[in-house]
Amino acid sequence: MSSAPLLRTLNLNGGSFYAFSSASRDLSKAFNNSNIKFVFSKFACLNLPDISKLDFATFSNYENTMQFDTIDGAIFNGITGDVNIDLIESFQNYALNLEAALLNNDDYNPLLNRSISERVFFKWLKEIGAIRFRNATTTEVSSGVTDNRYVEEDTKLTGSTQYKKVVEYLGDIDIVNHVQKAGETYTEIYINIPTAVGKTPVVLFDALSDDNYQPDFVVTGDGEFIEGRNASTIHPENLSLSAFYDYDSSVNYTDPDAAWHGQTTLGGMVDSYFLEPTTFDDASNLDIQKYPSDFGDPAGFSGTAYRRSKLDGISIDFDANSYYDIANDSELSTIQGYNSTSKSTNFEFNAVLVYYDFYDVSAPADKSTNLYGILFLDNVTPTVDGGYIQRLPKYKPNNITKLNGNSYGLKINVKFDASVTTVGVDTLINEYNTFSMGLFVDASTQLQQAASIFTEQQSEFFDLIDRIESLENRMFTFDSVSLLNARMSSLENQLQNAQLAFADSTTLLDLIARNSDNIQSIVNGNTPLNLQYNTEVISAGSGIKIDKSVPNKVKVVNKTQQYSIGIPYDDFDEEISISNKLDLNSAEPTVTYRLEEYTNMMRLYTENPSLGKLRINIDDTTFKFKKGQVIRVVFPDIVDLNSNDIAFYTDAENKFGYGSLEMLIATVDIVSILSDRPIIELICLDDIGYTFTVDIIR
Repeated sequence: MSSAPLLRTLNLNGGSFYAFSSASRDLSKAFNNSNIKFVFSKFACLNLPDISKLDFATFSNYENTMQFDTIDGAIFNGITGDVNIDLIESFQNYALNLEAALLNNDDYNPLLNRSISERVFFKWLKEIGAIRFRNATTTEVSSGVTDNRYVEEDTKLTGSTQYKKVVEYLGDIDIVNHVQKAGETYTEIYINIPTAVGKTPVVLFDALSDDNYQPDFVVTGDGEFIEGRNASTIHPENLSLSAFYDYDSSVNYTDPDAAWHGQTTLGGMVDSYFLEPTTFDDASNLDIQKYPSDFGDPAGFSGTAYRRSKLDGISIDFDANSYYDIANDSELSTIQGYNSTSKSTNFEFNAVLVYYDFYDVSAPADKSTNLYGILFLDNVTPTVDGGYIQRLPKYKPNNITKLNGNSYGLKINVKFDASVTTVGVDTLINEYNTFSMGLFVDASTQLQQAASIFTEQQSEFFDLIDRIESLENRMFTFDSVSLLNARMSSLENQLQNAQLAFADSTTLLDLIARNSDNIQSIVNGNTPLNLQYNTEVISAGSGIKIDKSVPNKVKVVNKTQQYSIGIPYDDFDEEISISNKLDLNSAEPTVTYRLEEYTNMMRLYTENPSLGKLRINIDDTTFKFKKGQVIRVVFPDIVDLNSNDIAFYTDAENKFGYGSLEMLIATVDIVSILSDRPIIELICLDDIGYTFTVDIIR
């Protein structure tokens, strides 16, 4: 009988590694049969979401977070509120207990190479709302794959529905070493994330079903305790021993979607885990609310809301041939090479899944890649409303900016114990510092980059030498030298001629005296010379006319009268005049007036009583308001506003963000109007912020 492991809480330093019970069974097979191979082979970097809660009423933005009170068993048994304890209790009492329950099932088939650990782990993640999926597209999965493949939902950090991907990077375990220390034998597993790589652009998932894990499968526990434990069991960390079942006790759910396992009425199969009913291939989601009253209002539980994925049997597809980008690129053949392409980017991770290949040498084609365990890189850092596991950033080198990336070398020391009386394996994480492998790989990568940069700079240096030689050849050709000699001779001749002109000092003095006499004659008014003025430099501005009809004279004329008479238009863009008056008999009679320069006058002819507010739109597209500018609105006829106001709107180009002609700048209350033929002046006080005032003339 398999017992659920008793886990220790997360270490404060050095990370924490937890192995699955299925691995111990496979190890026992490998130790007892030389034809069975157990080889550490793959790893996956995870970015586990923050521990938080969605809003019970609104679901917030449907973010994928880790919520530990989404499972019935956790609600009934309560969560502590200490995020480090709650994480380990959820992992121990749900994931590892479900694995133990499946291993203890009478129908469990031990002959299958594929274990259940990976499918159990991803079921735990989806049950706490941490991971969701969608169907892979034809540009993500190779056309040679005949069954369904899935990917996580697309990363979206804004909007009403948000998601952050969990599985960021797939890699190979290249080095496994065996060492002895203090009388014990350990296996060192080296996990290397090279400098040159970024996140895996596409991570494919499969939905696997077999005899041990299949749709509509129900496994019922022996009671309220996790497998193999009872009331007398003492937990070394004093953690809860209560099993967190999918359906722990009789519940009549308020939200029918909460009964995804089919237990819809009081009673049902209590103390049970349920694999997805009907099919594993449904990648859709359910939005589930669990109400406190459904569970008898347990202390500390105020309800929970989460988006639950219906996909099951979830396993990472490590086969490079399944990926569209790899299958359709002749230069790619491995996922490791895929991680170095231009599609890969920087990423962060806070946990690592470690996998092993398990197969019989007589049938290597029947090899399965199974999940061995999970490494949490740090403990949980608490926050006001939850917590998070510290993340390590992985930067990919930038070939344009020449910025270096970074790499990581992680080492896990594992001590195997395949005794049938033990739960699993004993693991030691980072027992002592061994950075040499990581440093060697990083140094080799940096050396390759330095050599590449040197080669590029050497090529640029040779190119500069060629260009300098070309310039020298041009500078010292016969034609260039001859041209320079000719220009020097011309300058010498001009200098000699100038020297001859001023060789006699009296010549220059006579010229100065003659110019002085002419200037004095002009001043005395005795010169016969006629002077002509250049009037072309004077031009007309706005509102100014320049009259040049008389030679040598300029006359400046103001051509602007007191008012610029503008024309108002109705909703049909027809001119409002004495013969086409504005009909006020509408819900909101509207006038549009195009602003002109200087002081404006708009004469507004109206008829019929007004049914609503009179709206006057000032179109400032052609001319903008100026500080102090006035628009006078005159009503020549008796206007019947029928107790309605007059409102002025402007900003045709929507500079202020209210919409075109939707900026209200002034309102004239009907009680302020002094006459049935009113005159109103709209005055601009600030042409930057569009501040206006209104004067009622009559």
